[in-house]
Amino acid sequence: MAKLEEIAELLTEEIKEFENSVSRMEELQAFLMNYKIKPDTADIDFILKRYNDDQLKAINDQHKLMANVVFYIKKSMTIPKWAIKLFCGLFVSIILVLGFSIYKVSRISELKQKAYGQGEEKAVGHFRAFFEASPEASARYEEWREPKSKK
Repeated sequence: MAKLEEIAELLTEEIKEFENSVSRMEELQAFLMNYKIKPDTADIDFILKRYNDDQLKAINDQHKLMANVVFYIKKSMTIPKWAIKLFCGLFVSIILVLGFSIYKVSRISELKQKAYGQGEEKAVGHFRAFFEASPEASARYEEWREPKSKK
């Protein structure tokens, strides 16, 4: 029976503690039911305002960067590769033609000298053939070239 009394005592103590817990819970419930909660959003408003300001600044910076990009894109000019190759080919052709023309112009005096020499040889050859074919003309030419009497 001693054990049964011990168990009864323990149960009694447990029941008293449970009743005390229930009474404390009822007091807390009554306190919470009568407690007025005032919403204070000042901290949240401050955080959201800072976040909004940061976002506006980031958006303005992005707009400035985008305006710069658009400006440089409008200012730039896209040239296709084939046009660049064509321009380079034409440029090389012009340089070659110009160089060849300068070379030919610089040789004009040599060509004139050579042509004059050839013309002179042909003329002298022609006159020599003429004088050989006509000895009378040759004699008259010699007379004309070296007159016997000078007045």
